[in-house]
Amino acid sequence: MQRWPGVMTKLTDRVYTTLRRQIMSGELSSDMQIKEAHLADMLAVSRTPVRAAIQRLADDGLIYHEKGRGSFVSPWQQDDIVDIYELRILLESRAARLAAARATPEQITRLRHHASVIEELYREQPDKYLFSIQTENQLFHQVILTAAGSVQLKQMVRMLVDSPITVGSYYLYSETQMQRSMQQHRDLVDAIERREESYAEDLMRVHLRMAYCAFMARQSAREKGEPWNMADEA
Repeated sequence: MQRWPGVMTKLTDRVYTTLRRQIMSGELSSDMQIKEAHLADMLAVSRTPVRAAIQRLADDGLIYHEKGRGSFVSPWQQDDIVDIYELRILLESRAARLAAARATPEQITRLRHHASVIEELYREQPDKYLFSIQTENQLFHQVILTAAGSVQLKQMVRMLVDSPITVGSYYLYSETQMQRSMQQHRDLVDAIERREESYAEDLMRVHLRMAYCAFMARQSAREKGEPWNMADEA
């Protein structure tokens, strides 16, 4: 019985991760109802972890509740998407510039490590490799934010990164975009190591702009009811 809370936490994490990925990829679209019983059957779990995962997603802003009706996928307005991406591009580009001036050798080594792990995961493509790549990518960006040496900047970016529409870009990338993203990571590490502040800033701006364009292309196709092929975005 002592293991029960831990088991429930793991089940909740699994359900949460699955639902978040489906929402971010557009598989679960805006205003779609989320039914506990259906999810419990589909994921072979009880309703308890499903209910807990749905509440976590509601706390994230990905799901909203309507009294007497149930839970639904939250819609995002076009202006919300543009504002959040533009702010992230502005702030993280600044962070990359500061990191180029302030990063320690240890932080540069960590950046190179995360970039290499992403490439290895993409090359080998183990089970759930895109989720692992997304995790490594988040760690890569966190190191840059830490290296920037600005607590306020880091806090502001964290709020944007934790918003639902900026998570999951790797699920939307074409083969060509994945290759570009990995090359951009390598270029960013090189620019930071060489203390090329303006170059690092420009690279980060392009890197995040690509994620923004991939997201908007997916949104546009979904709104038009068109089939979406990642290869079209190469």
